[in-house]
Amino acid sequence: MRAPAVRMAVAAMLFVVSLGARGQSLPGACDVVVGPTSDEALTQANLDWTRTVLDRVEAMGTPCELYVINAWARANKMFADGEAEVLFPEIVGDRTQPGMTGMPVARTHGFVLVTAKGASRIDGIRGLAGKTVGVVRGRFYPSELRNDPSIELEEARSFQQNVDKLLYGRIDATIEYRQDVMALLARRDLSEQLNIGDEFGGRRLAYRFHLTRQGARLMALFNVAISELVLDGTYHRIFEDSTQELVY
Repeated sequence: MRAPAVRMAVAAMLFVVSLGARGQSLPGACDVVVGPTSDEALTQANLDWTRTVLDRVEAMGTPCELYVINAWARANKMFADGEAEVLFPEIVGDRTQPGMTGMPVARTHGFVLVTAKGASRIDGIRGLAGKTVGVVRGRFYPSELRNDPSIELEEARSFQQNVDKLLYGRIDATIEYRQDVMALLARRDLSEQLNIGDEFGGRRLAYRFHLTRQGARLMALFNVAISELVLDGTYHRIFEDSTQELVY
């Protein structure tokens, strides 16, 4: 979408959403959880962005507390148990997660499948039939992978742990976002030991809220804040030096 069209679309959304959000301040604080990425600079950009969003939300009458959680399994549990009202970054359309997502903030890079040298390169999930695949506990993965009974999924704490399993022959393949694979290859110089398949399955990212009246009000406030930050250029300034794939 061209820049003028983006500004017009966001401005229209801001006008409509602000009609319902202004003046609907909530009593007490909301707890916001930001989960980890494998890229420290991107994680920091997500934190800086969220702090800026929360400043705008607080200016509309709703103070929020920010928590940084370094494991997705714990972050997801906090949201599912009601210990947090908002979770970021979350995949839009992830049906394995409770709640609802607000307006998109960014886009993920696509996934790639990784195998050891000597095995065949795999470019799509269909090629995983009959194989054991390493995944990271608490992470979103395409439903085609989760729901295929011919694929055995083995959980680990991190992508790096899955790569170690792969090199020792304990799993047949692993799946990860492409930028995380490239970052690990750069750190560990494993390019001669691994096959990297084609990229697929990029998705949009957003804040996640509970399916409650409070969740709906928070989502409206966050959408207003995000729209304002896109329009005034703050969105691009915060993410310009990160690997974040932007949507505006």
